[in-house]
Amino acid sequence: MRIWHSASGHPTILDANGDKTRTEDGIIPGAKLLTSSSEYDIARELPAAKDSDLVFYCANTKCMASHSAASRAMSAGYTHVAVLADGIQGWKAAGQQTAKP
Repeated sequence: MRIWHSASGHPTILDANGDKTRTEDGIIPGAKLLTSSSEYDIARELPAAKDSDLVFYCANTKCMASHSAASRAMSAGYTHVAVLADGIQGWKAAGQQTAKP
Protein backbone atom coordinates (compact mmCIF):
# COMPACT_ATOMS: atom_id res chain seq x y z
CA MET A 1 0.00 0.00 0.00
CA ARG A 2 1.26 3.45 -0.84
CA ILE A 3 0.51 6.36 1.47
CA TRP A 4 1.15 9.92 0.36
CA HIS A 5 2.24 12.46 2.92
CA SER A 6 -0.37 15.09 3.51
CA ALA A 7 0.12 18.50 5.08
CA SER A 8 -1.18 17.06 8.34
CA GLY A 9 1.02 13.97 8.02
CA HIS A 10 -1.99 11.67 8.29
CA PRO A 11 -4.25 10.24 5.60
CA THR A 12 -8.00 10.03 6.03
CA ILE A 13 -8.83 6.37 6.76
CA LEU A 14 -12.23 5.28 5.45
CA ASP A 15 -14.04 2.12 6.56
CA ALA A 16 -16.17 0.62 3.77
CA ASN A 17 -17.44 -2.29 5.89
CA GLY A 18 -21.01 -2.95 6.95
CA ASP A 19 -22.27 -2.96 10.51
CA LYS A 20 -21.83 -6.73 10.97
CA THR A 21 -18.12 -6.68 10.08
CA ARG A 22 -17.57 -3.55 12.16
CA THR A 23 -19.20 -5.20 15.17
CA GLU A 24 -17.29 -8.47 14.75
CA ASP A 25 -13.84 -7.11 13.81
CA GLY A 26 -13.86 -3.51 15.04
CA ILE A 27 -12.48 -0.57 13.09
CA ILE A 28 -9.11 1.09 12.63
CA PRO A 29 -8.92 3.76 15.35
CA GLY A 30 -9.88 7.14 13.92
CA ALA A 31 -11.43 5.73 10.75
CA LYS A 32 -14.39 7.50 9.20
CA LEU A 33 -17.28 5.08 8.70
CA LEU A 34 -18.81 5.28 5.24
CA THR A 35 -22.58 4.90 5.04
CA SER A 36 -22.18 2.64 1.98
CA SER A 37 -19.24 1.44 -0.08
CA SER A 38 -20.93 2.28 -3.37
CA GLU A 39 -23.43 5.03 -2.62
CA TYR A 40 -21.84 7.16 0.10
CA ASP A 41 -22.35 10.94 -0.08
CA ILE A 42 -19.07 12.25 -1.47
CA ALA A 43 -19.74 15.84 -0.38
CA ARG A 44 -20.52 14.84 3.20
CA GLU A 45 -18.24 11.84 3.77
CA LEU A 46 -14.99 12.78 2.02
CA PRO A 47 -12.74 15.78 2.64
CA ALA A 48 -13.41 18.77 0.39
CA ALA A 49 -9.83 18.93 -0.94
CA LYS A 50 -9.49 16.64 -3.97
CA ASP A 51 -5.77 16.15 -3.19
CA SER A 52 -6.50 14.74 0.28
CA ASP A 53 -4.80 11.45 1.09
CA LEU A 54 -7.50 8.77 1.30
CA VAL A 55 -7.06 5.14 2.38
CA PHE A 56 -10.05 2.83 2.06
CA TYR A 57 -10.37 -0.58 3.71
CA CYS A 58 -12.99 -3.30 4.11
CA ALA A 59 -12.88 -6.81 5.62
CA ASN A 60 -10.09 -8.71 3.85
CA THR A 61 -8.51 -9.52 0.47
CA LYS A 62 -11.70 -11.23 -0.74
CA CYS A 63 -13.86 -8.19 0.02
CA MET A 64 -14.15 -5.63 -2.76
CA ALA A 65 -16.07 -2.92 -0.89
CA SER A 66 -12.93 -0.83 -0.37
CA HIS A 67 -12.10 -1.04 -4.07
CA SER A 68 -15.62 0.09 -4.96
CA ALA A 69 -15.43 3.01 -2.52
CA ALA A 70 -11.97 4.03 -3.75
CA SER A 71 -13.10 3.89 -7.37
CA ARG A 72 -16.03 6.17 -6.51
CA ALA A 73 -13.61 8.69 -4.95
CA MET A 74 -11.31 8.59 -7.98
CA SER A 75 -14.28 9.10 -10.31
CA ALA A 76 -15.14 12.18 -8.24
CA GLY A 77 -11.67 13.61 -8.91
CA TYR A 78 -9.69 12.59 -5.83
CA THR A 79 -6.06 12.05 -6.80
CA HIS A 80 -4.38 10.45 -3.75
CA VAL A 81 -6.40 7.29 -3.20
CA ALA A 82 -5.14 3.98 -1.80
CA VAL A 83 -6.70 0.69 -0.65
CA LEU A 84 -5.57 -1.32 2.37
CA ALA A 85 -6.21 -4.61 0.57
CA ASP A 86 -5.78 -6.84 3.65
CA GLY A 87 -8.60 -4.95 5.34
CA ILE A 88 -9.45 -4.90 9.01
CA GLN A 89 -8.71 -8.62 9.35
CA GLY A 90 -5.19 -8.11 7.99
CA TRP A 91 -4.79 -5.10 10.27
CA LYS A 92 -5.67 -7.27 13.27
CA ALA A 93 -3.45 -10.14 12.08
CA ALA A 94 -0.54 -7.69 11.98
CA GLY A 95 -1.11 -7.01 15.68
CA GLN A 96 -2.58 -3.53 15.23
CA GLN A 97 -5.15 -2.20 17.64
CA THR A 98 -8.81 -1.79 16.76
CA ALA A 99 -11.60 0.31 18.18
CA LYS A 100 -15.32 -0.27 18.60
CA PRO A 101 -17.48 1.40 15.94
